[in-house]
Amino acid sequence: MITISDVVKLDELSRGNCVMAVNSLEVEVTGINIMDTQDMKNWIKQGELIIVGGEYIKVFFTEDYLLQIIKRKISGIITKKRYKEIIDGNLIKLCIAHGISIFFVDNFFSWSDIMSLIQRLIISNQSKMLQDVDIFHKKMLITLSDKKSYKDMCEIFYELVGYSAAVINSHFNLIDHSLDFEWENYLSNIAQIVPGIFEKIGTSYEGKHITGITDQRVNDYTKKSNFFYIPIIDSRKDSPYLIIRQEKQTKLLTEDVLAKIEFFCLIYRLKASYQYEYKLASNHYRNLVFEDLLSIKENNENEKNRISYSLESKIFDNYRLILIKDVSEKSNYTSIQKNSIFIKFREELSQCSFFNDNYLVFFKGDYWVILVPYISSKIEPFISELFKFLQDKYRSGKFCMGVSEVHPYWKLHLAFKEAEQSVYVLISNHSDKKYFLYQKLGILKLFLDDQGKINQLYVNKMLETYVYPLVNYDQNHHTSLLSTLEVFLESDFSHSKTSKKLFIHKNTLYARIKRIEQILDVDINHSDSLMNIYIALQIYQLSNE
Repeated sequence: MITISDVVKLDELSRGNCVMAVNSLEVEVTGINIMDTQDMKNWIKQGELIIVGGEYIKVFFTEDYLLQIIKRKISGIITKKRYKEIIDGNLIKLCIAHGISIFFVDNFFSWSDIMSLIQRLIISNQSKMLQDVDIFHKKMLITLSDKKSYKDMCEIFYELVGYSAAVINSHFNLIDHSLDFEWENYLSNIAQIVPGIFEKIGTSYEGKHITGITDQRVNDYTKKSNFFYIPIIDSRKDSPYLIIRQEKQTKLLTEDVLAKIEFFCLIYRLKASYQYEYKLASNHYRNLVFEDLLSIKENNENEKNRISYSLESKIFDNYRLILIKDVSEKSNYTSIQKNSIFIKFREELSQCSFFNDNYLVFFKGDYWVILVPYISSKIEPFISELFKFLQDKYRSGKFCMGVSEVHPYWKLHLAFKEAEQSVYVLISNHSDKKYFLYQKLGILKLFLDDQGKINQLYVNKMLETYVYPLVNYDQNHHTSLLSTLEVFLESDFSHSKTSKKLFIHKNTLYARIKRIEQILDVDINHSDSLMNIYIALQIYQLSNE
């Protein structure tokens, strides 16, 4: 850009008289205009130099008219020396107070000479900036052609232009930055800024106002520098942001800076789009390999090695299979949306401390699939961490998770059915439980249909015969017969184990069991009775979890 200081250096203006304030030197000059009508104040543009002469001197240099011109934020006034005597000194002081310079040029200059002079200066400056931007474009493309990832773009930007820069994603995480500044420390509590108030941060070559966010916090960093946040994808508030650090006195970004930023954002979007398409293709390929894995029906080392090579990950002998399903009302996404959400899920999950590189993640139908190698018998700690992760990252979702029993890799088709059955159990029985292990179904597996539903007449009969009588008795007599019966079954019908767990004497336990037999009209020692009670309790626990 050109400023008043550049105008002052012109011979034609420097040999005349000039009145200005010291802080006027850095005022930007965007163009030049001549007053040839009284109502020209209506189309004056910010930053213009205004030529005033002849009959318009008396119109222009009145307090009311001048104040209207000042509001348009002109950069300066040019007139001739012969008019200086008729201009009120107080009006000159008014201009100076508002940072507007006044140039008094020699009388023999024509206005066309002055206009041509200023226009050549502006055009020359714009040409230099455009050449500089063009050189920047070429250097950036040449440099990027040797790079594999867009994660080093900010350092390239800094090396070519000298602007300290960083990129944050829509979750305010730092994903790229130049190495000249401690961006990690600066970006603490960054969510206070984004989303913020979008305001003008500069004007492009085409005259378009560019909007962004400026850091309004007060800290050691903002005392020394100004930080401009520019959305990389249009003006969406969920867009990644490019952050540019500038000197403290910089209030607006110049045209050349904005042109380079625009090109940076364009390249970033192109590379991000390319990487997204690559991820889509990779995701599709992995899911095809998973289908191959599900189709294996017997131990086959050659096939196992082929799939390991295809996935670039070791295939273990045994796995648990976890299915994750979003059952919220908002889960009816398009195919493109489903793929995008899954790619994001897989990337964010891989960064979690509880996630292991040996775990395999796929996408099948409406399910996210995780294969967990059977290294430890304890799966529930991982399930709990996984569910916390889902709640934190996808708050609008409502997730159900089904977990299969352990199966060899050539029986993962059975594991998938088990996990799916577990999901159906949660959905069909309206359980509040967020995940279900297939192994906990026990004998109830025999009574479930393909959708995880139990025959409701059978359910009601079992509960009314073997559970509700105890529930009602406990409520009316403040006893705990139902929980006693549950512990008794969990303890393999052992009186000694049960009494120890309940911290009661054996005789007390015998008395309770006798009372249970009387209420239910059963004989605990009879195998049929025990079987019915066991099934009824399983149904009750399932419906109450």
